[in-house]
Amino acid sequence: MNHFSRENIQRFFESWHEWQKEIPQLYEEKDDLVHEKMNEALQNYYDLLKYGEIEAGEPSILLPLNGEERLAFIKKQQASRYAFIQLDALYDESQKKAARLSITFKKS
Repeated sequence: MNHFSRENIQRFFESWHEWQKEIPQLYEEKDDLVHEKMNEALQNYYDLLKYGEIEAGEPSILLPLNGEERLAFIKKQQASRYAFIQLDALYDESQKKAARLSITFKKS
């Protein structure tokens, strides 16, 4: 089975889809639980990136353009809704990369 097959990588995105519904509501309610949920979502994203490493020490092939800077912003500004928006964009871009890789590695 392809390392980047939908079956292998979907678990990261299923978790995100749950947080994607929950976190905006927590921001709206100014609930302190938002920090915990953002940390969980961020850790899940780091796990996704680790899964996308081809060689140890090399950047993940699932990390989007300027992803390092965007992750630094998210970590620093978790109290801001903009951190959630950036994390949402990173998940979206990584999911698209994973889909392309799934097709590419399937053909190899």
